[in-house]
Amino acid sequence: MEDSASLENWEARLKERYPMLRYFTTRSFGVEIEFFGLKYSVSAGDREVIPPYKIVNRTPGGALLPQEFQQRGIVLNESFPNESPCEAWSFVLDDSIKGAGGAELVSPVLSGVKGLTQIYQVINLLREFPEILVNETCGFHVHHGVDPEMFGNRELFQLLRIVAIFENYIYHLLPESRRVADTCRPLEIDLYEWFRRNGSMRQAPLVKNLWYSPENRDDAKTPPQRRLHPTRYHGLNLHSYWYRGTVEFRYYPSVLDQPEELMQWIIFTQFLVEWGAGRRPELEYVSKPNKWLNTLYKIYLGAGMMDQIRFPGGSEGKKVGL
Repeated sequence: MEDSASLENWEARLKERYPMLRYFTTRSFGVEIEFFGLKYSVSAGDREVIPPYKIVNRTPGGALLPQEFQQRGIVLNESFPNESPCEAWSFVLDDSIKGAGGAELVSPVLSGVKGLTQIYQVINLLREFPEILVNETCGFHVHHGVDPEMFGNRELFQLLRIVAIFENYIYHLLPESRRVADTCRPLEIDLYEWFRRNGSMRQAPLVKNLWYSPENRDDAKTPPQRRLHPTRYHGLNLHSYWYRGTVEFRYYPSVLDQPEELMQWIIFTQFLVEWGAGRRPELEYVSKPNKWLNTLYKIYLGAGMMDQIRFPGGSEGKKVGL
């Protein structure tokens, strides 16, 4: 497990190891960490949130989970939060997970590297409880905050277009099981057909109409105001935009034994949101990129943005193969 000294040095290590961190912004984000093996009891008045004092998992040394979280400075919600956004972490019931004691740990609204550090600390803390496990039904969901005044239909369409066209590249970052998981399906909006019929139109289509369509598994009987709407179970969940003012990425599995992979997923998905918002920085080419940066190189190449990749040696450097 990571000790406090290594956690203090984590930001410096991450910047050196993961070059994509240089593009990270202060945009707000939050996560949902799914797992099973939580030992708890609930009563009718608890609603979805599991009160910490009803959780009885222990470390091998015998320490109770709520006390360990408290000692590490991680505040837990004791009841269903009526105010939003949440200001503390919450253990929440989740019956979509196979395995006894299925639950998810939902973060408060976070931002910046300090937010990444807190998630990294919480993941390592969960790993101290041997009964908390994950399987192929457990996901790691990331929400990125978007202001509808600044991130409207044009920005939504740009994000949707990026993800729809290059979704296969995203799935190459994941285990094969995530492609067939019912909770993170590929997008089913046919943008190619839309462009074939409307390619000469410069105005972006109304994304809300594209999203809530039969092709995207919309059910006319389900009100869009419901959180558990059928369209939310895609890898990119835009239902969350109209429900809670975030865009959610549900593709990645909950790999608790690879916490820095999960940090990279947050950074990578925020990059896509910033691109949707019109901010697409020059990428500095490195000779041995990790899979995340290499995926961005491929997306830039596929989008005809080679001039946005800064190669060593100027124009001669562009002979480097991606």
